[in-house]
Amino acid sequence: MKLGAPLLMAVSLILVHPVFSNAAARVTSRKPKCHEDERSALLEFKRAFFSESLCESYDYLVTAKLESWQAAKGEAGDCCAWDGVECDEETGRVIGLDLENSCLLGPIDSNASLFRLVHLQRLNLAANDFRSSQIPSAIGNLQELTSLLLFQSSFHGQIPWEVLNLTNLSFLDLSNNALELKSPSIENLVRSLTKLEGLNLCQVVMSSPLPNAIADLSNLTSLAFANCSLQGELPMATFELPRLETLDVSLNKNLSVRMPEFRQSSRLKSLLLSWTRCSGQLPSSLGNLSSLNELKIASCELSGIIPSSVGELARLYTLDLNGNQLTGEIPPSLGKLVRLGYLDLSSNQLSGEIPSSLMNLAKVTLFDLSYNRLTGQIPSRISGLTSVLKLDLSYNRLEGPMPSTIFGLKNLNKLAVISNNLNGTAQFDLLMKHQSLQSLYLSFNNFSLATKDLNVSLSTIVVLGLASCSLREFPKFIAKLDTLQHIDLSYNGISGKVPQWLLNVSPENLAHLNLSKNSLTGFSSYPVKFKWANLQTLDLRYNGMEGQLPVPPRSILFYLASNNKLTGQIPPAMCQLSSIQILDLAKNELSGVLPSCLSNLSNTVSTLSLHGNGFYGRIPRLQKGACELKMVDLSDNQLQGPLPRGLGKCVGLEFLNLGNNRIVDTFPSGLGSLPNLKVLILHHNRFHGVVKEPQGNHHRFPKLHIIDLSMNNFSGGLPSKYFDSWNAMKFAEPDEAVYFTEQMVQEAWFSTSSGEYDYSITILNKGIEMEYNKILEYLTVIDLSSNSFVGEIPSSIGSLTELHLLNLSNNAIAGSIPSSLGNLTNLEALDLSGNELTGKIPPELTKLTSLAFFNVSDNRLSGPIPREKQFNTFENSSYARNWGLCGAPLTKKCSNLEASPPPPSQGTSVKEDSRTWIEELDWKIVLMGFASGLVVGSVVGLNYTARIERWFVDKFCQGKQRRRRGHRRRRVV
Repeated sequence: MKLGAPLLMAVSLILVHPVFSNAAARVTSRKPKCHEDERSALLEFKRAFFSESLCESYDYLVTAKLESWQAAKGEAGDCCAWDGVECDEETGRVIGLDLENSCLLGPIDSNASLFRLVHLQRLNLAANDFRSSQIPSAIGNLQELTSLLLFQSSFHGQIPWEVLNLTNLSFLDLSNNALELKSPSIENLVRSLTKLEGLNLCQVVMSSPLPNAIADLSNLTSLAFANCSLQGELPMATFELPRLETLDVSLNKNLSVRMPEFRQSSRLKSLLLSWTRCSGQLPSSLGNLSSLNELKIASCELSGIIPSSVGELARLYTLDLNGNQLTGEIPPSLGKLVRLGYLDLSSNQLSGEIPSSLMNLAKVTLFDLSYNRLTGQIPSRISGLTSVLKLDLSYNRLEGPMPSTIFGLKNLNKLAVISNNLNGTAQFDLLMKHQSLQSLYLSFNNFSLATKDLNVSLSTIVVLGLASCSLREFPKFIAKLDTLQHIDLSYNGISGKVPQWLLNVSPENLAHLNLSKNSLTGFSSYPVKFKWANLQTLDLRYNGMEGQLPVPPRSILFYLASNNKLTGQIPPAMCQLSSIQILDLAKNELSGVLPSCLSNLSNTVSTLSLHGNGFYGRIPRLQKGACELKMVDLSDNQLQGPLPRGLGKCVGLEFLNLGNNRIVDTFPSGLGSLPNLKVLILHHNRFHGVVKEPQGNHHRFPKLHIIDLSMNNFSGGLPSKYFDSWNAMKFAEPDEAVYFTEQMVQEAWFSTSSGEYDYSITILNKGIEMEYNKILEYLTVIDLSSNSFVGEIPSSIGSLTELHLLNLSNNAIAGSIPSSLGNLTNLEALDLSGNELTGKIPPELTKLTSLAFFNVSDNRLSGPIPREKQFNTFENSSYARNWGLCGAPLTKKCSNLEASPPPPSQGTSVKEDSRTWIEELDWKIVLMGFASGLVVGSVVGLNYTARIERWFVDKFCQGKQRRRRGHRRRRVV
């Protein structure tokens, strides 16, 4: 059993307290005879739990203490002399048991002989494997315990009430198990165990606020509640505990934290608040924490500047403020932190030049200023970072040449300067001579690379990022790099065929190869034979590759070959890729029937994108058993037959696009039980029949954001009960921009991405067809257009208050427009054209201040057109062929008997209001966004799109009359 990072964290919090160190000294000073009943209990415990086979699988940290426990006579049989056992010097009673990492295996309950040792004061069973047992209630019998350490021992379930009986406890560590603390609660615990000095409950699920009673634990020196699902606000009194040295509440994303004004008397050494809702500005009083050696407030909501007083923390070793909204310049005072070994200020909004004073940090091993707005040049004094292992200045606005002094950093393991404005000629030969350099990211700058005649025979490069480096041919020096695992040559101008020698590069080690966004035409010979036995990712997207589809090695996880000119059928050998997770062959010229054996991949594939080809025939049935599918895009093919019923078992499915095929089926109500389905696109197929109302609480599509059933032959009334149950269209998502995406790899091995695969869509928004290269998760759309729906528009649709686009056009919907549509205040496009609607346009629709596209043409509406807010901007075409409508913008005037439209609000003339709003709309259309601020992301590196083609049929301005005529004929039949 290896000690992972969570365990090491737990150990570090406990080692500051000499729980067992003094005990070991007492054992060696005197060895009293143990009592027979306790000796017998220990031997029974050994027989029940000690596992030699488990010891063999452990690493070198294991000490098989129980091997010294013998049933022999004399010295060997004296339990007070056994490893891990501590006895009282006078009574001979067992008072301490340290069995951490001692090969204990098996479930434990209250009948275990251990609980007969009622004189125990210190008990350490950490880092063993008790097979998801609950902590036995008999633990409450050991009422003399002052220390109880059970971290990372595979305990499970609710912490028993009997733990509250241990009122003498000074140190309690139950961290890194699968435990809950709800009944009893954390408040019950802190009110009972008032003598606590060290409390570590990391990863114990509480789902509650931290009680104010925590302030009563005046002896606390260490408090660790990381990843406990804490809620509410951290009590301010926590910071004021007089003896507190370690405070860790990190990884509690719903915990609000406000930092106090720190006093000079504070003893804090470690302050860990990362991944909480720690907001506001860093107080200048941070400089009062003279004992602080670890400050981590990463991925929070901090704003404002970094106070210069941070430079007064003379003992600081770790400073991590990444992932906030910090602004201003980096204070030069940080250069005084001469003990600093870890500096991460990445992913903020810091500006200005890199202070030369930071080059005084001779002990820093990680130096990360990436993802900021830093300008100027890389300081030539960077050679002062003599201990640096990882140097990352990526995604800034740095300019000028890369200083030659950077090549003097002899310990450098990783160098990343991605996406800056660096120029000149990179001295590539000097970089490649670094014996310690393993990761080199130079992508997306303006400098050139001299790559010819390089002697790289001694290089140990593992990761090489040369995207967008103006390369015109494959750099031949990489043929000598036998240690390469990651190569990124994307976004260059490399043309022609992939040479055979490239396929021989690092055959035993290469795991990731990115050749996307070049002008490659194929491979030098077919069939292509890859020698990379450990290849996990092959990215050939956005080239001009012709010929048959190459089959990657069986080790492949991510195979991306979209946007090429590949022809032929999918080879049956593709079905043997037993580990593949993402398969993207979209937008090629592939054809034929999809091999039935593709269903074998459903156990591993999470993303399947085959859209934009010429596949025909039935969609293969899914294999029985597990289904890992998360995203499926088979749109824009010629697929036929019904949907595979096995899709209803893919509980992880989020995204399904089958648009523009020839599928014949009824509405797949069975998919409504999928708990994660967010996008369902079935448009332009041969679906038919009534969309029946859901029965009971099942089949209701609980997380649906986007549904497109347009251009089919659905009939009957609109399903009002579905509108009632689509809660994802009713409640707002968090403010941050979250996209539909698929995580790919652990570290950003592609020079331009975070290892994510993004989904995208093409929709008709405000009359203009737009391709959204990323889909914001709070985008919500309903398109039921061009079917044969009848009846009235249900008023329940007005409850979908987060809806952005609604298209019910070209049906046979009658009745009036419900006034409840006025509740859809986020609506940006509303199309009700081509129906049989009657009555007036409800004045409540003027509340739709985000509405940028509105069309009710070809209905039977009457009365005056509202003239307020957005309705001042819509043109004649929005109302055409409604012979009873009157008022601007139509030429037909309203009679005196008809109600007058309300005047423009807030004292703004119609003309001025219209012109201002149209100018704003035009600007937002240029940005290809929404009126409410949705932004289209750009595609770089792995930010590829699983595109949903032609979502809202065609452009509103093309072919609409043709569709309407066909629709009318279908209804007559």
